[in-house]
Amino acid sequence: MQFSTLITLTVATSMAVLSAMAAPTGPKCGTVCPDVYQPVCAKAIDGLNKVFGNACELKNFNCKHPNANFVVVAESDCKDFVAVDKQAADADADADAAAAAAAPKCDTICPTVYQPVCAKAIDGLNKAFGNACELKNYNCKHPNANFVTVADSECKDIPAPTPVCNKVCAEIFKPVCAKLQSGKSQTFSNACEMDVFNCEHPNDKAQLVANVACPATPTPAPACNKVCPMNYAPVCAKIQSGETKTFGNTCELNVYKCEHPTEKVEVLSSAACAAN
Repeated sequence: MQFSTLITLTVATSMAVLSAMAAPTGPKCGTVCPDVYQPVCAKAIDGLNKVFGNACELKNFNCKHPNANFVVVAESDCKDFVAVDKQAADADADADAAAAAAAPKCDTICPTVYQPVCAKAIDGLNKAFGNACELKNYNCKHPNANFVTVADSECKDIPAPTPVCNKVCAEIFKPVCAKLQSGKSQTFSNACEMDVFNCEHPNDKAQLVANVACPATPTPAPACNKVCPMNYAPVCAKIQSGETKTFGNTCELNVYKCEHPTEKVEVLSSAACAAN
């Protein structure tokens, strides 16, 4: 009897040992974490964000919940990370799809017929379209332009809108020198006045040269007619140097005056000057 009992106990013990050896060894998820708050923000595979007190706590959580599989996204709390609600995201996607379906279709296939229309936008710009269908498509794709038909033709005969020029400038004298397209230099009292000029003269715009007045341009000397008649009708005149001078005739006297505009010439007689 004692022998039989001994055999029974030996067999039971062996089976227990074998059972323990055959049992799979699972991960140990009870790691004791330090009592230190060093938050980490982690994201699960479903997009949910979750904050853990430290990296050790995250490791323990993943160990106990292997299907969550949280991954660190920031070494801080999750205040700056918005949690992703899958249902809300799906709802937003459905709303976007519905809005896209409800949006007007701007890809109407237009006929390849050239029946031009001229249209004007809300900013006054004229634009020609191949036909009314193309205009409709353009307005659909660019609702802020809002082109309106002004003529069933090209825009050649429709004058471009005249720009509205701001003519109110401050009464400040800060002269600027500019060169016009015509080649002429012009001084403006300030830059604002130059801008007004450019607005009003688009075909002769001024380009800034210097932030000072343009230098004075000397008046060109007049072209003097030097062709005089050959008749001798002497004139005696006193020139600025004080000496007297005889000219062959009045024409020659006038040529002298033209060529010496700064000199004072005084006619003494209608005859040759007396010899000194």
